[in-house]
Amino acid sequence: MIATIARKEFLEIVRDGRFKWTAALMVLLLVTSLLAGWQRFNSYSQIQATAQGSTNTQWLKQGDKNPHSAAHYGNYAFKPLGPLAFFDSGIVNYAGTAVFMEAHKQNFPIARPATDTSAVARFGELNGAMILQVLLPLLIIFLGFTAFSGERETGTLRQLMSMGVSRGSLLWGKAAGIAAAVLLVVLPCLAVGALALAATGLQTVGGGIGTRVALIGGAYLGYAAVFLFLTLAVSAWAKTARAALMALVGFWAFTAFIMPKTAAEVSRLVEPSPAFGTFMAEMKEHQKRGIDGISPRIRLAEYRGELFRKYGVSRVQDLPVYWTAVSMQKLEELDHPVFEQHYNAVRDEYARQLRLQDRLGVLAPLLPLRSISMTLAGTDLIQHNKFMAETEVFRRNMVLKMNTYLSQAAADLNGVNSATNYMIANEDVFAIVPPFRYEPPALRDVIASQAGNFTLLAGWLLAAILLALVAVKRMSLERN
Repeated sequence: MIATIARKEFLEIVRDGRFKWTAALMVLLLVTSLLAGWQRFNSYSQIQATAQGSTNTQWLKQGDKNPHSAAHYGNYAFKPLGPLAFFDSGIVNYAGTAVFMEAHKQNFPIARPATDTSAVARFGELNGAMILQVLLPLLIIFLGFTAFSGERETGTLRQLMSMGVSRGSLLWGKAAGIAAAVLLVVLPCLAVGALALAATGLQTVGGGIGTRVALIGGAYLGYAAVFLFLTLAVSAWAKTARAALMALVGFWAFTAFIMPKTAAEVSRLVEPSPAFGTFMAEMKEHQKRGIDGISPRIRLAEYRGELFRKYGVSRVQDLPVYWTAVSMQKLEELDHPVFEQHYNAVRDEYARQLRLQDRLGVLAPLLPLRSISMTLAGTDLIQHNKFMAETEVFRRNMVLKMNTYLSQAAADLNGVNSATNYMIANEDVFAIVPPFRYEPPALRDVIASQAGNFTLLAGWLLAAILLALVAVKRMSLERN
């Protein structure tokens, strides 16, 4: 009986002229978004690889100079993306994709496409995730809002029930029929998406491309099912098809547009983050006076005294270590706790904002889905912060290697701290700093971070199914 009802529902939908143009528009938007996403990803990957190779060469070919000056010359790190970024670009366009690394500074990321393009280009970016998150639920609503309310108005619902069809069979049959119609729309797009994914070379950042695709697919399937059963529930409860449509579109607008913005604003109000100008001013002040209130100048004098006592001398000129190198390294290290305190505070603030937004997912199924999608695609804030942490580790290592070489080279000279000493490094020395390599978080950690959102989405699905069952059980067969 369920199969019969499903077939009837499916045929009625696909024979409707409105389905044909709606489906055609949906397919067009999905295919366009997937191809556009692939083009952007392919272009970015080529630029990223070229730029990273170029900056590595520039570092090696910067010309003979003092090693510490080379550390100030600096290097760039460019963020690599996994292939699923073509489907869900997440925060990539807003968070920055490159970092300049130099001595004594921890810089913010640059190269933000969203701010580097025209106002028209910044208005919106089509990607597969956005289409599925926003427009797929709307398609489901348009296909299913008359499932019960429409048949009640025409009198066919009572006829079906008089033939001995159970309410449960009616619910599952209609759900299957609508799902089949939606699948008819989505399947061509899945084929295009698979081809686009294969064309990326499947070299994902973080590994586990198969697992990522399966989990993302399952999340979107669950999200679609939430709207499917909510649509059937409202259609069963509503007195008219018009009332069902209005209620469902209202919930869709709340979920797709109102709640994401509201969640972001609420998180910023509850867990405010400092303004950029305030952040920079406070960090520079801490650099100037010291993280503990003792200035770097005093700390450096204390360090010099420790070296004097260690080597039994009273003058810098008599030290067996190159004071210029060790003092610059000491000043660099004095900055580390300052950077850690301020940058970690901001990252912790953002993390609290994200946790609050995740908890607000109880009000809108889009919120947990969005987080799952970005995280598995590797385009979320957590993995961006991991990239930033990796660049800071690289920066510190670069400075340390240059200062260490400077100190070791001076130790081989007579009069280590002679005023005439000026060390010169060449390409062979610069080569001791390896090219930047990003190490993303392990896949198991990525999945674990989304356990709460998977639970929320599952809760939404369970609630939607139960609501549909109750609504169908209690629905009236009488015309209003």
